[in-house]
Amino acid sequence: MKVYVYNFNLMRTLWICAGLLIGMMTPIHATNITGIVNDSLGQPVDAATINLFRLPDSTFVKTELSDVDGKFEFVEIQPGSYFVRVQLLGFREFKSAAFNLADQSTPVTLPAFVLQTSGLQLDEISVVAAKPFIERRADRLIVNVESSILASGASALDVLERSPGVVVSSDDAISIRGRSGVIIMIDGKITPLAGQALANYLRNLPSGSIDRIEIITNPSAKYDAAGNAGIIDIRLRKETGLGTNGSWSVNYAQGVYPKGGVGLNLNHRSRKFNLYGSYNYNYRKGFNDLRLYRVFLEDGERTGAYDQKNYLVAPFHFNSVRAGVDYQLSAQTVVGVLFNGSLNTYRPDVQNSSRVEDGLGETISFFRTTNKGNDVWPSYALNGNLRHTFPDSKQELTVDVDFARYWNETDQLFTTRYFDATGMENLPPYLLSGDMQGNLEIRAVKADYVYPVSESFRMEVGVKSSLVSADNNLLFFDESEIGNPILDTTISNHFLYDEQINAAYCNLSQNWSKLSVQGGLRVEQTLADGLQLSDGYSFRRNYINMFPSVFLNYNFSEKYSMGVNVSRRLDRPSYQQLNPFKFFLDPSTFRAGNPFLNPQFTWAFEWNHTFLQRFTASLSFSRTTDNITEVIAPVEGLDRVTIQTHENLAEVDYIAFNSSMPIPIGKKINSQNHISLYGGRYRGDYAQTQLNNGNVVFDVRSNNTLMLGGDWSAEFNAWYHSREQYAFMNIKPRWGVGAGIQKSMFNKQGTLRLVMSDIFWTTLPSAFIRYRDYEENFVVYRETRQVSLTYTHRFGENRVAPSRRRAGGAEDEKRRAASPIG
Repeated sequence: MKVYVYNFNLMRTLWICAGLLIGMMTPIHATNITGIVNDSLGQPVDAATINLFRLPDSTFVKTELSDVDGKFEFVEIQPGSYFVRVQLLGFREFKSAAFNLADQSTPVTLPAFVLQTSGLQLDEISVVAAKPFIERRADRLIVNVESSILASGASALDVLERSPGVVVSSDDAISIRGRSGVIIMIDGKITPLAGQALANYLRNLPSGSIDRIEIITNPSAKYDAAGNAGIIDIRLRKETGLGTNGSWSVNYAQGVYPKGGVGLNLNHRSRKFNLYGSYNYNYRKGFNDLRLYRVFLEDGERTGAYDQKNYLVAPFHFNSVRAGVDYQLSAQTVVGVLFNGSLNTYRPDVQNSSRVEDGLGETISFFRTTNKGNDVWPSYALNGNLRHTFPDSKQELTVDVDFARYWNETDQLFTTRYFDATGMENLPPYLLSGDMQGNLEIRAVKADYVYPVSESFRMEVGVKSSLVSADNNLLFFDESEIGNPILDTTISNHFLYDEQINAAYCNLSQNWSKLSVQGGLRVEQTLADGLQLSDGYSFRRNYINMFPSVFLNYNFSEKYSMGVNVSRRLDRPSYQQLNPFKFFLDPSTFRAGNPFLNPQFTWAFEWNHTFLQRFTASLSFSRTTDNITEVIAPVEGLDRVTIQTHENLAEVDYIAFNSSMPIPIGKKINSQNHISLYGGRYRGDYAQTQLNNGNVVFDVRSNNTLMLGGDWSAEFNAWYHSREQYAFMNIKPRWGVGAGIQKSMFNKQGTLRLVMSDIFWTTLPSAFIRYRDYEENFVVYRETRQVSLTYTHRFGENRVAPSRRRAGGAEDEKRRAASPIG
C-alpha cells in the first residue's frame, strides 16, 4: 500500500515551469557600494549597523553590518541618490552626506565613516522604549510575549488563550475568530502534534522561552495551502549577540497543585560560525474536572440520562532540547543543521462516577470507572538547510531537507464497578487494559527561489515534496477473569497510513510609491493510502488542486492605508482525525477518529484598514465546504453510548470585523485594546439532525501596562467572550482578569515577575449540545487561576547580529502529525 512513487509527469512539469520562469529573468545593471567604519582612534568598528536610504523621500533600502575589519558592502544597488546612517550602542549616530550612483558596474567606495563615543557608560543607559504587547502589521498580528508581565510563569497555551481572536475550547481545540483548522508553527516549522497531544505540548512549553506569537489570518501562496483559519507561529527566544551569551530562567506556580520549570539558552556567534542550543524542563501537575449531564430521547420523549463527574489529575514531565549550527561558507552561502528533540511522560489518574436515571429522572443505578495510565512520548527532528545569494544579483536560493520521527508507548487500565440504586454492587467488575504503540515518520525536501527583478518587482518560486508513514497498533484486553486476558477485537485495531504531497508555487509582487500588489498560485498533488488491518477497510485518494491568492494595498496618505486580499485554501484531515482508534472515558463515552473524512476547502476574503499607522480595522468573509467539524453525539445502533469524533458538514459561512486600538494614557500608561465581532453559520446533517445555525460573537480584550518608576512596572488585563454557536454546540460566555508586577535587577540583566492569572476563576468553559435524540450540558473546571513567580537572568555579550530564520520543508506534515493517544 506504499505510495512512495513520485508522479514524475507532474513534478517534471513543475520543475520545467520554474526553470522557464528563472530562465526568462535578466539581470538589472546595478552597482555595489563599499565602505569602512572606524572609531575616533582610527580603529575598525565591528558589528555596526549601516542603513541605506534613497533620496529624495528617505525610503529605506537595505541594512548591512560591518565586519571585524570595519568593512561593509551593499550589493546590486540601483542608480540614484542615497545616504546612510550608522548606529552602534555606545556611539553617536552617524549620518553621511548624500551621494549619487551612476549606471556603472564598478563598485563605489565611500569615504571612511568615523564614529564618536556617546560619552555614556553602558551601565548608564536605560532603555525606555519597549515593544508593545500587541503589534498590528499589514499581514499579521504580533503578540510580544517577552513584553508582557502577565505571560510570566504561564504556558504557551495560556498565552494563546489571552491573544486577540484566539479561543481555546473545553477540549483544547484552538481556533481564530471562531474558525477551526489553525496551523500551529514553532519558529516557522509546523508542530508535529495535533489535538490533545498538541495541547499537552503547548501547556508544558514555558512562556519564558517564547519571544513572540505571530497570528497570520490569510497567508500567501508561499505557505502550504493548509489552514483555512490561518497560521499561529510561535517564535522562540534566540540569543543573537556576537560572542558568547545566553539566559537562564526559573519559575514556580501554585494553583491547586504546584508547577515549576527551568530553562537555559546558549549562543556563540562569530563571523563564520553560529552555535546555539537550549534546554527546558517543565513539571506541571493539574486537574481537569469535567461535569456532564446527558439526556437520551426518542421521538421527543426522554428515555434516560447520565449524570457524570470525571476528575483527572495530570502530572507531566516535559523535556525539550534544541541545538544547531550555522556556517558561513562564503559571503554568499550559509549552511546549517538543526536538531529538535523531546521526551514527555504523563501518568493520568482518572476517577469517573456516573449516576443512571430513567425517563422520569429517577436514579436506577450507578457505575464508577478508574483509569491508570502511563504514557511516554519521545520525538526528534533533523533539518539541513542552505541559503545562497547570487553575487551578481539579489537572487536567493534556499533549500531544506527534513526528517522527523514521533512515537509513543501507552499503557491503560480501566476498572469499572456497577451498583444498584441503593449503592450495592450488583455486577462483577469489568477490567479493560490497553496497549498502544504508535510510530510516525516524516521526510520532506523543499526549495525556494527569490528573484528581485527590479527595485520594485519581485518574483518567488518554489517546489516541495513530502512523504509520511504512520503505523498505529492498539490492543485492548478484557481482564475481568484474573489470569485469562481476552483480546477484544471489537475495539482493538491496527491502522496504517501513507501519504505523499507534491507542490509548487509562484508569487509575483510589485511595489509602487503608494500601491503594492502581490499575486500567487500554488499547485498541490495529494496521494494517500489508508488500511485498517482489523477489518480490511482501506481507502486511496489522488487529487490535484490549485490555490490562487491576491493581495492589494494602497497608501492614501501617512494617516491612512487600505488593503484587500483573497485566497483559496484547504485543510486535510490530521492523522489523528483519520485514525479510527477508540479512547475511552468510561464504557458509555469514547473518542475515535473517522477514516472517511474528506479535506475541506475555503475561499477567504479580507478588507483591512490602518489609521495613523496605529489603529487597524478589518472586515473578512469566508466560505468552507466539507467543513471538518468536531461533534459529540450518540452512536447509532448502541444503547446510550456517546462518541466524540469529526465529521464533514456541508458548509460554513463566516464573517468577522476586527479592530485594534493602542491608546497611550499620559506618559506612563499604555493600553492595547482589541475588539472582534464574528459569526459562523453552519449547514449540514448529523445524528438525524439538520443544522442551519449560527450567531454573532463579541470578543473584547484590553492589556494595560503601567511604568511605576525605579525599574518597577505593572500590568493588568481583562477580556470577555460572548456566547458562541459552534455547529451543534452552544458555548456559554466567559471572561477573565489578570494582574502582575515586574522588577528589573542587577543592572537590568535580571527580571523578577509576580503574576496572578484568572483572578476570579471565570474562564471555565461550559456548553449545551442538542440533537434530535440527545442533549448534553457540560462544564470544565481547571487550574486557570494561578500565582506564579519567575526570574530570568541574561548574561554574556550583547552586540546584536540577527540570526537567519530556519523554516524547514516538513511544515504542513508536522502540523497534521498527531500522537495516536489523541
